[in-house]
Amino acid sequence: MGVGVIINQIIVLFLLMGLGFGLAKSKLLDKPTTDKLIWLLCYVVMPCLVFNAFQIPYSSELWHNFMLVGGLSCAIHILFIVMSKLLLNSRRLKRQGIAEQMQFTAVYSNCGFMGLPLVVALVGSNGAFYGSVYIAVNGIFVWTHGLLTHSGRLDRTALIKVLFNPNTLAAIIGCLLFVLSIQLPSALHDAIGHVGKMNTALAMILVGAAMAPVKIGKIWGSGAAWLSVLMRNLLFPAVVLAALLALHIGGDMLLVVLALSACPVAGMSVIFAQLTGKSTDFPVKSLTLSTIASLVTLPMMLSLANMWTHAS
Repeated sequence: MGVGVIINQIIVLFLLMGLGFGLAKSKLLDKPTTDKLIWLLCYVVMPCLVFNAFQIPYSSELWHNFMLVGGLSCAIHILFIVMSKLLLNSRRLKRQGIAEQMQFTAVYSNCGFMGLPLVVALVGSNGAFYGSVYIAVNGIFVWTHGLLTHSGRLDRTALIKVLFNPNTLAAIIGCLLFVLSIQLPSALHDAIGHVGKMNTALAMILVGAAMAPVKIGKIWGSGAAWLSVLMRNLLFPAVVLAALLALHIGGDMLLVVLALSACPVAGMSVIFAQLTGKSTDFPVKSLTLSTIASLVTLPMMLSLANMWTHAS
C-alpha cells in the first residue's frame, strides 16, 4: 500500500474537477447541458458501473466473501446514518437549512468515483470484487435513504420511484446474475463496461462545473464544512476501523472496506442538491475541503490499519 497511490488518485480527481470548473467558467458547459449530463450520469452511467461489477464467475469462497462484505457494508451505512442523526440534527443546523445535507456528507463517501480505482490499485483483483460489493450496497442506500434525505418526501409515490430507479435495479439484477452464474454475451458485457468506465470522469467534471459559481476562497472559513470534514474523514472511519479490528477482519478485506468508508465526501452530495433544486454552496465547500484533507487523512487511516494488521 503506497501513500503515493492515494495522493496520485486525489490529484487525478482534482484535475477532472478542474476541467469541469474551467468549462463552466468559460461558458462552454452551461446549466441546461449540465442538467442533461447529470441525468445521463445518474440514470445510465452509474447503473452500468454497478451492474458490471457483478459480472464475475461464481464460487463458494466468493459467495462467502460477498455475504461478509455485503453485511459489513450494510452495517456500516446503518451505523453512519444513526450517528449522523444523533450528531448533526441540531436546531442551529436546521435553521441554516443544511442539517440534511450535512447528514448526507457525513454518511456517504466518494467510494464509487474515487474509491474503486483506489482499492484496485492497492490490492488488485480483490479490491475490484470487494469494492464492487461495497459500492453496490452504497448505491442502494444513496438512492433510497440519501435521495429521500434531500427530497424530504416519504410519500408512497416517491418511495416507489426511489426503489425502482435504474441504480437500485442494476444492483439487484447484477447480484442475481452473479448468484446464478449467468454471464452476458461478451459484446454486451463490453458495451456496458465501456459506459460504466465513464463514471469517474463524468462525475468529477460535473462536480467541478457545479463549483464554478462558488467563490472558492470562502470555503476555508466555513465552520459547517470543517465539521463535515471531521465527521467524514476522521470520526466515522475511526469507528469503522475499531469495529473491523474488534471483529478480527484483516487483510485485503480490512483495507478495502476501510478505504471505501474513509474516502472524502461523495460527489453525489452536489449532484443530489442540483437534482432536488437545493443550494450547492455547502456540499461544494464540504466536498472540496474533504478531498483536500483526504491527502492526509486517507493515508493516515490506511497506515494505521496496515500497521495493526502486520503487528497482529
